[in-house]
Amino acid sequence: MRVLGIDSSTPGCSVALLNNDTIVAERIADPRPSYSKYLLQMVDQVLKEGKSRLDDVDGFAVTIGPGSFTGLRIGVSLIKGFVLATERPFVGINSLEAMACTLDSPRHPICTVLDARKSEVYAAVFESQKDDLHPLLKESALSPESLCEKIEVPTLFIGNGVERYREVFKESLGARFVEPGTLPRFSTAAGTALLASRQFDHQNNSDLNQLRINYIRKSEAELSLGR
Repeated sequence: MRVLGIDSSTPGCSVALLNNDTIVAERIADPRPSYSKYLLQMVDQVLKEGKSRLDDVDGFAVTIGPGSFTGLRIGVSLIKGFVLATERPFVGINSLEAMACTLDSPRHPICTVLDARKSEVYAAVFESQKDDLHPLLKESALSPESLCEKIEVPTLFIGNGVERYREVFKESLGARFVEPGTLPRFSTAAGTALLASRQFDHQNNSDLNQLRINYIRKSEAELSLGR
């Protein structure tokens, strides 16, 4: 089964192609430029490297949040176009879970942390058991300090929120704050495709009305309108 995965929840978006449980191609964008200009180009590059065409893809996977409001909209819009063009099914994957899937057999629980701005992070904690991830702390938007209060055991921290709040985590958690000793084994898009491949038999969908973004908190526009 070929699954095309897209993650646009962070500035460093990624695209990956999975074929029969193996990641055969992937691309990660430089977070500095606007990746909206390059996401479709990345898809083309990944398909070519994986010796596939869009019509060869059996299903699509996309991160649906939390994360960058603009980025998530771009990724979901692109997947909607692919689904309409190919009539293939899709699976939406939680961004934080997809990130946690990129680590190779961690001994500690995994806390995925994305910078949510406004002095907050999007975060969740997972425990890896064989090939499955089990949530220990449900995803939420909260301050780094509040997150620290919920961490009771040594925990691996990953994500761009760690880069911004590393000193807060170090000072508050001490030995409970653990960073991976090696780089992730693959991109978040690859994690998205792998998680989706395990769900296609029972959770795939072709109804685009069901492809909804999980923002967790309201956007600036909604807040200004008092919605």
